[in-house]
This record gives sequence, C-alpha cells and structure tokens, in this order.
Amino acid sequence: MKTPLKQTWDLESIFSGGSSSPSFKAFLEELESKVQQLQSQLKSAKVPQTVLDTERLDSVLNAIQELFNGASQAGSFVSCLTAQNQHDKQAVELGARINTLYAQGKSTLVSFQNLLAQTSEDIWQKWMDREAIKPISFVLNEYRNEAREKMAPELESLALDLAVDGYHGWGDFYNTIVKNMTIPVPENGEIVNLSVGQAANKLDEPDRSVRQEVFTRWEEAWTKVEDYCADTLNHLAGFRLKLYENRGWTDVLKEPLEISRMSAQTLDTMWQVINETKPVLVKYLERKAKLLGLEKLSWHDVEAPLGTSTTKISYDDAAVTIVEQFGKFSPRMADFAQMAFEKSWIEAEDRPGKRPGGFCTSLRLSKETRIFMTYAGSPSNVSTLAHELGHGYHQHVMNELHPLNQNYAMNVAETASTLA
Repeated sequence: MKTPLKQTWDLESIFSGGSSSPSFKAFLEELESKVQQLQSQLKSAKVPQTVLDTERLDSVLNAIQELFNGASQAGSFVSCLTAQNQHDKQAVELGARINTLYAQGKSTLVSFQNLLAQTSEDIWQKWMDREAIKPISFVLNEYRNEAREKMAPELESLALDLAVDGYHGWGDFYNTIVKNMTIPVPENGEIVNLSVGQAANKLDEPDRSVRQEVFTRWEEAWTKVEDYCADTLNHLAGFRLKLYENRGWTDVLKEPLEISRMSAQTLDTMWQVINETKPVLVKYLERKAKLLGLEKLSWHDVEAPLGTSTTKISYDDAAVTIVEQFGKFSPRMADFAQMAFEKSWIEAEDRPGKRPGGFCTSLRLSKETRIFMTYAGSPSNVSTLAHELGHGYHQHVMNELHPLNQNYAMNVAETASTLA
C-alpha cells in the first residue's frame, strides 16, 4: 500500500467542481426531466389484463430503476458535500432540491405500486413467472403489498410532497443545529473551539481528567440547544404518527420492521437475548471500572482505553492493520479495503467544520462507496473506520445484483459490518 495515504476523499471523480459542479447541475436537470417523463408514462398506463400488458410495463419499470439509481447517486454526492463542510450553503440548497426530486420520484412509484395492487392474482402470477421479472419478483411483491396497506395514491403523493418541508425539513434542522455548535476545550493552556465531531474524539483520551473536562463542556453545549433538539424530535415523531394514523396503522413499529424486513417476533427474540445476556455486559463494565481504578464507570469512561499511553495510531498504520485483519477473514474483503484507501474513498481528516459521526454511502452508478469520519488516532477511531469499510464491502459485493435488489436491510448490514 502506498503511503502516506490521503485523508481526504476524492469527490472530483464523481462530479467535478463540488457544489458548483456544472456536470452535477446538468445531471440533476436530466433527473428532473426523467421524473416528468415517467409521470407522463404512468398517466397513460393501464392495469395489465394480459401477460403482453405486463411486458408493456417493462419500460416503466426500467425508467423507475434509472430514476432511483440516479437520485441515489445524486443524494450520496450531496451528503458527502454537506458532511465535509457543514457551512457549504450551496450544498444545503442542493440537498433541498434532491429531497424534492425524491418526493416526486416516490410519488411516481406510488402510482406504479397502485397498478401492481390492482392486478388480478392470475395475471400477477404470470407476470412474476416471466424470466425477465423473476430476479426482482421479491421486490415487486413488496411493492404490491405496501400499496395495499397505504392511503389512496393521491393522498400518499400529497404526504410525500408535504414531507419535503415537514419530515425531511425537521431532519435537516438537526444538521443546522450541529453545524453552529462548538465545544470550547482547554488545550495547552488555551481554549480551543472544537466541532462536535472533534470533541467526540476527545472522549476517548486515556487521561480521565481530559475526558471529564471535555464531557462537562460537551454537556453544557448540548444543554444550550436541548429545546431545539427536543422540538425537532417531537415534530419528526408527530409527522410520522399522524401519517400512520391516516394509513390506519396502530403499531408504531410496523414501518421500521418492514424496512428492516424483520418480523416482530424476531425483534422480540433479539431483545430477549439482550436482556438475558445483560449480566455478562455488566460484569465486563464492572471489571473495566476496577482496571481503571474506579468504583463505577461514568458515561465518558465506557469507551476509554485501559492503558495510559498517549501514543496515537497513525492513519497509515490503521490502514495496514485493517487490511491485514480483513485478509484473515477474506482476501477479497482485504482487497476492497486496500482499494478504498488507495483510491481516496475515505474522508478522515481531523478538521473543524465537518459533520460529527461516521457513515458509508454508496454510489450506485459509479459502483463505488465513500466513507466519512473524523480520525484522531484512537483505537475507537480504528474500529469506526473498519466498521464503515464493512458497510462499503457489503455494498461492493452487491454491485452486480439487479438495482432493485440492492436495498439491503440495515439490521443485516450493521451486524455484518460489526463482525467485519
């Protein structure tokens, strides 16, 4: 592996020019045109009465796939732009534009799902038995069942439109809160204002006095915006609950379970196992407290290292370790990780202005991923980096699947990337 590795990602290979990219502007305009074309197609589409009718809908199905692949690519690109620089106002505006595009695209999908729901059982079975459709029949069956459990198409479309400034608007407001927050932390005899992401890394410091100080400042900063955060969460929940009420849904877990392709019984079993094995975790935490010389762990001690060394793990060393460990599990996985490092698919630089946390996002058209975090050299950072690369590999092995089959359940993804 070539060193030193870049700690900033390459977005230019996706769309050159960042939030001012002319090629991205043209790409968005093309997507918006595709939405309008698809809407026109669906207005004239009829519920299939014969197998031949189902074949005529292939073009609609292909257009839906193209649209959502493009929207996914655009959404991932803008997510990267807003994460790397929370003060990029052009990127924020692009995000709002993409939210609108998604709403329009999903509205067309609702119309298509309505056609599926109205198709007779006999024609449906023949449709699903077609060789070209078999690979995506599972997803189409999901689409059909979803349509039967939601409101009328025009009401679902209205809800999607309102969600742009409602549900998604409140979600974006959280990013507005965080980008304006700083955590004042003492360093070398002076106060340094850190971003939320940078301050979070300080909670892994070996020196407990440093962790205590940072955590105190952290709590103070978040307390100042607690009302805004509470309002945001309440309005998000309120929007969702009112939508569920109008759909006739009484179980608040109905949609999350369906998105995760999980049954309530599976979720209950998982929680049962967690409760039954909780004593094992408690013993671990008690032992950790003893090794740290504490009677009881505080929140800022949970992820603290047991050693007292202040030596940081360099990014290059972390990369070598991750690739080596992945190789013990799967050479193909190690090759993917090495490619991600060498092609600069990872944004890890420790600098202010970045969004807190870490994520991995897929670029379906490019068949690439991008990974985001703020790397400060702690063991926890190495773990986060490996975890997100696990997500990246998960997407990588699905690149050759049919686009509609690439929406994997996050409960599976989180388990897989954690084990990785």
